[in-house]
Amino acid sequence: MFRTRDQFLKNVSTQAEINRLAHGSARRTPQEWAMIAGTHMGHLLEAVLQDDREKIEKELLHVAAPLLELHCELQRRAVEERQLALAF
Repeated sequence: MFRTRDQFLKNVSTQAEINRLAHGSARRTPQEWAMIAGTHMGHLLEAVLQDDREKIEKELLHVAAPLLELHCELQRRAVEERQLALAF
């Protein structure tokens, strides 16, 4: 079980890195990241209904990591839009 908030956040970051190694580091659209997180949310809900603590913790990371990637992609897009606006 996650002992602290900081440990959870570190584990989410690690999970995102593992996902990039396993699935490639190509950029995805916000829609893709949301769909990935949504799929895992279904798995998380199933784990909660089964009261399977180990699976709950695993799926928490599998939901949170794509949400982190979604956040990062939105931030990248905002920076790119600002840079494009400054170029004109």
